[in-house]
Amino acid sequence: MSHPARVPSGADGARSAGRVAYGIDAPPVVAGFVAAGLLGTVFLLLTAFTRAHLLGPGIAFFVFGWLTAIAMLHSSLRGKIVLRDRVLDRLALRGDEDVVDLGTGRGLMLLGAALRTPRGTGTGVDLWRSVDQAGSRPERFMANAEALGVADRVRVVTGDISALPLPDASADVVLACLSIHNIHDRDKRRATITHAARVLRPGGRLAIIDFAKTDQYARDARAAGLVDVTRSRPTPMMWPPVRVVLARKPVP
Repeated sequence: MSHPARVPSGADGARSAGRVAYGIDAPPVVAGFVAAGLLGTVFLLLTAFTRAHLLGPGIAFFVFGWLTAIAMLHSSLRGKIVLRDRVLDRLALRGDEDVVDLGTGRGLMLLGAALRTPRGTGTGVDLWRSVDQAGSRPERFMANAEALGVADRVRVVTGDISALPLPDASADVVLACLSIHNIHDRDKRRATITHAARVLRPGGRLAIIDFAKTDQYARDARAAGLVDVTRSRPTPMMWPPVRVVLARKPVP
């Protein structure tokens, strides 16, 4: 869970929390499952009120479409926030870390970290693709940062995370949530992990949440010289179920 002392409190905190929205992940995919659910509904209605024989397809589309859409919406609106807080808890942040977030979107990971690092800084790097997350743009991120009272400690950079435009050894923590799998080229995914290791300071930590290719991320983290690499079991807290990859840059 979040550390209460580091989040806005009182009436101001409640108003701020109400203004923060982290967007729907993969909106075209969610829309596709809603469409499948609607098609199933139509099939069932035709079966009930006409001579059409569509009961089997109707049940299949109805159940699969609506249940998956609901699961993905719950993941976007609730599940990913709970899992984000659990991952940040595991990092046991001191409060003065410089944090980099790969594929920032509306700021789920970076702003969660910023609330826990009042003496640190946050940098988000993104290409701002709304197909990956609804409303993904720098203005939306900064509006969320303002609502949480951390806008003076965070910044965003428009750039490719596989060619990370940040200096060596400039971060204590590198985060990524549902972003690296969107890079379809295997070499570029490997380069993303290599750059994440490059920008980490000795002792710095890497945390990745994703539903695909996490075995590659773990192997690439080891190849990039990171240690204590772990890959969790799948958790349905987000949908599709995700794994968490953690790693640390060794101290010479």
